[in-house]
Amino acid sequence: MKVKRIDLDDEEMPERVLVELSHDEAVYLALLLGHQNGNDMNGVTPGGSRLGGAVYEGLSGGLFNRFYEDGVDGAAAAMRARP
Repeated sequence: MKVKRIDLDDEEMPERVLVELSHDEAVYLALLLGHQNGNDMNGVTPGGSRLGGAVYEGLSGGLFNRFYEDGVDGAAAAMRARP
């Protein structure tokens, strides 16, 4: 993963971060989030379920569902099948 850009808020604190993920890093992140339930995510941070859901939906709907018939599972299978 590479951090490409950090946008700061009025107090000079990070507000938005643009990152570049490899295919495998994105699959790994989606698999981690997809295997957690809302209570687990909220246990990490308040609002964790909403945040985790948004990241998962972005990866699955915006990436994996477009290229793999089985979405995240298809991407994971493709990753595992590589030598």
